[in-house]
Amino acid sequence: MKRRFVYQDAKSDKFWDIDFEGTTQTVVYGKTGTAGREAVKEFPTAEECTKESEKLILQKLKKGYTELGKGEAAPEKREYSEEEKADFFFWEAIEKSYKYNKKDWKAYNLEEHIEKLTLFLSKYSEERLISFQKTLQQKLISLYTAPIAELYIILGNEYEKEGDTYSFDGFISDDGFLYFRCWLLLKGKEFYEDITKDIESFVSGKYHFDIGDTWGEDLLYVADEANIEARPDSDEDIIRDTVYEKWPELNYDFGEFSMEREPKSGEELQKMYPKLVAEIMPIR
Repeated sequence: MKRRFVYQDAKSDKFWDIDFEGTTQTVVYGKTGTAGREAVKEFPTAEECTKESEKLILQKLKKGYTELGKGEAAPEKREYSEEEKADFFFWEAIEKSYKYNKKDWKAYNLEEHIEKLTLFLSKYSEERLISFQKTLQQKLISLYTAPIAELYIILGNEYEKEGDTYSFDGFISDDGFLYFRCWLLLKGKEFYEDITKDIESFVSGKYHFDIGDTWGEDLLYVADEANIEARPDSDEDIIRDTVYEKWPELNYDFGEFSMEREPKSGEELQKMYPKLVAEIMPIR
């Protein structure tokens, strides 16, 4: 049985073919338009060959590969906009710089993540670092919403408990909320997309984080730190300064953006997010 798959994004255009029959599995993979590389593997039984081949196929599908129909040619790779390329690079840097087990919050070390992200970014030009910083500031603004503020309140604010009812203090620190949004971004694209749709996805079972440490301030400075690492004679804040000069509307400190509504507090949050409150508060 032969099956064919392709993967395309702002950076990649590649194929992965698998053919398994009897006890023999043949995989051919590589850049679209090339012959690729071949790997052949023998299994003790046909059943084991089929099982392992189907497991590989599931892994590829989870990574974003698309299966081609019989006789179907690989599609032409579309052109990506500069904005899409910048978005891809931003998430690639955050996710590829530091791998950790999302099912174990103890496996995550924020300081180590920042160090490895700095090293990852230091391999790129000032232009790419400016792109990273610009995208970071766009993402921070996109998280400046009432639901994200309500997540911040539930995870960290003072509260009173009477019976089974929680009443949350609604105070939001400007700095604290900014660093909280940085922490959210460090969790990667999938989490970002989930949390912006529904903050109760925080307790979906897909993610396990240490809610006692939600202070991601160093993400704000990582592009400049990477630039100094690569170009020691550069001005200390040249990357952030350049972004401020070119795109003043992205100033996350003093921008004129506002939330779509006032964040709720008190007992209202438990009514709005019953699952989130029920699962978070016993461990707070």
